[in-house]
Amino acid sequence: MRAADLESDLSIGKHSTRSFARFFLRTLIVLLVIAGVSEALLRFGLGLGNPILIIPYSACEYILKPDQNVFRFFVHTKTNHYGMRSDEVPLVRTPGALRILFVGDSITYGTSQVDQHEIFTEILHRDLPAVLHRPVEVLNASAGAWAIDNELSYVRSRGIFQSDLVLLVLNDGDVTQPRSTMAEVGDGLPNKRPATAIGELFTRYIEPRALHMVGHNDAGDSVNTNADGIIRENLADLDQFKEAVTDQGAR
Repeated sequence: MRAADLESDLSIGKHSTRSFARFFLRTLIVLLVIAGVSEALLRFGLGLGNPILIIPYSACEYILKPDQNVFRFFVHTKTNHYGMRSDEVPLVRTPGALRILFVGDSITYGTSQVDQHEIFTEILHRDLPAVLHRPVEVLNASAGAWAIDNELSYVRSRGIFQSDLVLLVLNDGDVTQPRSTMAEVGDGLPNKRPATAIGELFTRYIEPRALHMVGHNDAGDSVNTNADGIIRENLADLDQFKEAVTDQGAR
């Protein structure tokens, strides 16, 4: 091979290498831009990457993480300093106000699919003052899958916040439901924030559907068929719940 031909082949090879490098770099930049725009749209448009969180709480296993203010899938969820899905509340009741404390599971919490403005405790908070002609403070102490024992433990550990009236909200599965733990809560209330919105979209929504994986159910939505012992314990818990409330001067 002549020297001129060899030099020409080397020149072509170098040019091809440079062209591939430029193509690879441009492709990488485009992919990074697409990923960045997608992350921003998913995070700031849909709220992915920022789910409602629960935290461990030894007395009743878990509570909603305090001081959250989350807009997710066009739904607003806010928790106060005590992990309640309600407005901030002073420990001392406002003079002349009626204070009502609701304690319950996902029905009372409202789930992350119902806007803060539309959960029933907030509707009562808005409407009752005009009916009763006095200020009304409504507190919402709840979390998905809480059982009666979780709810009793919450009231025992934190009290009733000087409430006049305490309402324990039950559904037909609660009497046969044992105490819930964080591991049994289900996918609706995670305990840590995902690293990226794209990652949450894939691991929480796309992958389970693609692999036909079934998430955990809310324990309060199912009925325990071998529940005689649990029923007795829960009925005793209801008696103790009433005692805990009346001992603090509420109904």
